This record gives sequence, structure tokens and C-alpha cells, in this order.
Amino acid sequence: MKEYITIASDEVTIENVIEKSRFIASAVHVDTVEQAVEFVEQKRKRYYDATHNCYAYIVGNKAKFSDDNEPQGTAGLPMYECIENNNLDFVCVVVTRYFGGVKLGAGGLVRAYSGAVADVLKRAERVTMRLCRTAEVTIDYSLLKTLRRALQGVAIEQNVDFADKVTLHYLFLSESCNTICNIVSQNTLGQGILKLNGQVLCPYEIKE
Repeated sequence: MKEYITIASDEVTIENVIEKSRFIASAVHVDTVEQAVEFVEQKRKRYYDATHNCYAYIVGNKAKFSDDNEPQGTAGLPMYECIENNNLDFVCVVVTRYFGGVKLGAGGLVRAYSGAVADVLKRAERVTMRLCRTAEVTIDYSLLKTLRRALQGVAIEQNVDFADKVTLHYLFLSESCNTICNIVSQNTLGQGILKLNGQVLCPYEIKE
């Protein structure tokens, strides 16, 4: 698993008007190629009367783009390069054009399509997907306050189970694994039972 930067899941849309042509750019986070294809189809159905519905997506090691009958290399490729230049992954962008009667030329089209993508990506919220681990710590009630204080700012408490003992569920950066183990050991005098789970990619932000 590799860490990456993407955009938030909510769709973002902007519109630019250049020489009477409307360029509507829509960007969304996708987890799979299938979701990207579905998003493109949604836009084609919504803007069925548009002159062009060009698209580009990057999903891990898979990428695809289309000029949708614009001159070759003037739409899809610049859109793809804009996503790549923003160091984004798992993103799909569709730019819909309603032709306004004025031809823009190859250079003008490249600027229009890449500019639309740049504008919509500026508006989209960035999300960094970090390599994390989850863990369960089972302790006596007497140690609860101490351990919580020790792990504050180092791990995110996700849930707590209260039974004969207390089990706390934590999320933390994989690179902090040794630190977490040491904190649990030192602050429970070796009595805490720590169960480490597998690694996951997820947004990670500790709020003050």
C-alpha cells in the first residue's frame, strides 16, 4: 500500500465561459475504475446535448483520458496532465463543452480544458491517505485515565468497550507503532494487553 493525496468524496463543479463556449468541469474522488467509468456516463447522460464530454482519470496504476472528438491531444491529455501535476490519485474529471460558435484553435483548447481542470481541483478539498494501523488495548479501569492521557495527540481513540476490563480501540500512523507499544507498556506497567491489527490507508488527522 502506498500513501497518496486525493480529493474529498463530494463532487465539485465549476463553469468557465471562453469565447462564448461553456466549459463545465466536474471532479470527484473514485475508489475504482468502475466508479470512474460510471461518473463519466453520468455526465454524458446529464449533458447529453453538449458538444463534447471529455474526461481523464487516475486510479492507482490505471489511467485513461478521452478527447471525445475534440482535436487529438487538445482535451483529454491536458486534463490528465493537470491531475498528475497536482500529485493527485483516485480522481476522475469530466469537462463538458457547449460550443459557442468561435473556434479556439489547438492552443486555445488546451488552455481551456487544462484551465477548467485546474480551477475545479483548486476548489476541491485535498485529503491525504496515510498508512495507518488499528489496535485494541485492554486494561484495568484504574489505568484508563492514565493511558488515555498518554496516548492523547499520538493516536485517535475510535471506540471503548466496557466489560470486566476496558478495551480501547485506537487508530495511529504505522510509523508510530513502536512508540504506541512503548507508551502502552510504560503506562500500564506491562499489564495492558495490546492487540495490533492490520494496516489500512485512510485519512488521518488528530484534532486539537
